[in-house]
Amino acid sequence: MNLEQHLKKEQVVHLDLHNFTSVESGTSARATIEKMRQEEQHCAIIFDNDVLVGIFTDRDILRKVVDTPETLDNPIDDLMTPSPITVSSQDSADSALDLMDKKHFRNVPVLDDDGKIMGNLTPYAIIKYLADRFPASVYNLPPDPDRVTKNRDGA
Repeated sequence: MNLEQHLKKEQVVHLDLHNFTSVESGTSARATIEKMRQEEQHCAIIFDNDVLVGIFTDRDILRKVVDTPETLDNPIDDLMTPSPITVSSQDSADSALDLMDKKHFRNVPVLDDDGKIMGNLTPYAIIKYLADRFPASVYNLPPDPDRVTKNRDGA
């Protein structure tokens, strides 16, 4: 089975979905950012009674907080992206990757069949999946596959 077939067959639930922090709706932006920093995560999933209400990423920090530090004491609800686009745990890795590419997302919340938060899909999860399944291809891939040397190195 080739790479494309693997991605079409593999469900999102089987990928590494642990790269996120979760905070309750109403938490201050300062506390959310501090928790993200402590847990070394680039994304916070905002929930209310175990229901996804928003997402807050490092990109939001750069766009909404850095130039306006007074917003640090505001509730995270004022700065998050409300009702983010999600993927189902049963979706194929291929369709999730396609969504991430088309929408330029680096973080996509993953929900189970009951709408509960299962995790966060990141490019890292896709790369880890590929490296685990195709180590020889991934680790031996040149930085620029189309680049060909004009001169022979060495003697």
